[in-house]
Amino acid sequence: MDNPDNVALYPKLKGVDPKSLSGSTDTNVENVAKQYVQVFDDVISSVEANPADATEACKRLNSVGKLHRVKVSGMESTHFQALEQPFLYMVSEVLQDRFTDKAEQLFKKFFQFCLQYLTEGFNG
Repeated sequence: MDNPDNVALYPKLKGVDPKSLSGSTDTNVENVAKQYVQVFDDVISSVEANPADATEACKRLNSVGKLHRVKVSGMESTHFQALEQPFLYMVSEVLQDRFTDKAEQLFKKFFQFCLQYLTEGFNG
C-alpha cells in the first residue's frame, strides 16, 4: 500500500493493518475499493451515454468530492492525487498487453478530468 496513513482516514478501515494487505484480501478494503471503482465506472458510463455533455459526470464527481469533505475527517483535497498511480496500475492490470503508452496517456487525462471535479467538489 503506497499511502498507509490514508487508512486512518476511513472508519470502515479501522483496524486494518496496511502492511498485511499485500497478497491478502480484507473485505472492508475490498468494499472501499469497489466504491472507488464504481465512481470511475459511473463517470465513464455517463460520458458514454451522452458524449456531447459531461455535465452528469461532473456532477457525480463534485458530489463525491463534497462527500469526502464531510465524511472523511482529516482529508485534504490533495489526497485525491494519490489515487492516480493505483488507478493506473489497476487499469494496466485489467488491460494487460493492451495497456499501451497511448492508453496510459488517455487514462492519465481521464484521471486528471476526474481529479479536477473531485477537488472542485471537495473545496466548494
